[in-house]
Amino acid sequence: MAKKKLTQELTPAQRARFPEFVSRWTDIGLCTAAADRPRAEAAIRAMYAAAKLSPPHVVWCGSPLSQGLTRAIVRTLPASVWASVGASVWDSVWDSVRDSVGASVGASVRDSVWDSVRDSVRDSVRDSVWDSVWDSVWDSVWDSVRDSVGASVRDSVRASVRDSVRASVWDSVGASVNESAYGAHDAGWLSFYSFFRDVLGLADQTAPLCGLLELAHSAGWALPHEKLCWVSERHNVLRRNELGRLHATDGPAVSYPDGWQIFAVNGTRIPGEWITDPKTLTPEAALGQSNVELRRAAVELLGWHKVLSNLPHRVIDADVNPQIGTLLSVDLPDAPNSRFIRVECGTRRTFALPVPPEMTTAREANAWTYGLSKEELELEART
Repeated sequence: MAKKKLTQELTPAQRARFPEFVSRWTDIGLCTAAADRPRAEAAIRAMYAAAKLSPPHVVWCGSPLSQGLTRAIVRTLPASVWASVGASVWDSVWDSVRDSVGASVGASVRDSVWDSVRDSVRDSVRDSVWDSVWDSVWDSVWDSVRDSVGASVRDSVRASVRDSVRASVWDSVGASVNESAYGAHDAGWLSFYSFFRDVLGLADQTAPLCGLLELAHSAGWALPHEKLCWVSERHNVLRRNELGRLHATDGPAVSYPDGWQIFAVNGTRIPGEWITDPKTLTPEAALGQSNVELRRAAVELLGWHKVLSNLPHRVIDADVNPQIGTLLSVDLPDAPNSRFIRVECGTRRTFALPVPPEMTTAREANAWTYGLSKEELELEART
């Protein structure tokens, strides 16, 4: 039976616990530890019980990609094999949570309390986990599957059924993304209900969520079917920049135990060979990217100095002090008359930085990179 509606505002002591939940659930969402398999399997049984379903057989996979591909391969086998798996039950699992928990918690707290917890806890965790990990994993499942189906499935079947297998596999993998529970990557919205459960005592109202809460603590994605549930390990490598975006210039930004990797520079996913085989990334290849974000990431990896050294350019202004530098004009794809300041640092290393097109002197451009006027730069140069 639902508890009496909580009509009071959150107390200062309750609000003071917001950072605790933000920290806890952010850590859960970004965790790189190996899955706790016994705990995860108990969580799956609880998920099924909440949906009034019998517990399934659990099959472990090394990543969301291999999870989707495994199901895709099973779907290409004889109908009797697929029948042993059963239909997807994600809608049943999700409905048992969405309808009952949302209504129960919503009926138990004031709107102002609901909004306060949502804004302070759920959104904060989601920004750290969902935005930096979820989008890349989601997109990469699709992109990697498109590239991997040929090597993993199509090339291993008879040519006469190749096209039909390809269609079946692609449809199945697409469904696997949509029909998955996302384990640790569900931290954003689970943190919200966790606060109500742990701080406001709404244990009965959030009881159907217990399986999903436990899964988030113990594993990666899960793909539930009537008789079988595929479960993925968590990523074992996760590297981000200071803004929380996926970023690594000397290896994968995300990696899973089965070897599936995601490469990214400042939040933009890039071809893995740009990192693993740097000679494939040339200035011409970088500037030839039609996607602006990919082009920017490629240039960040190469450095503007290397890119400019391979491009025709003209000098607009050169200062006698090499640390003030030379102002250049370069015609880039989609950006004619782009301007750069090329400077030499105290260690005699040369680098280049983009500056606004209205810059007319090297001193003005150099000052702009520090947020100074050219007069202020002159004063600093004299001292």
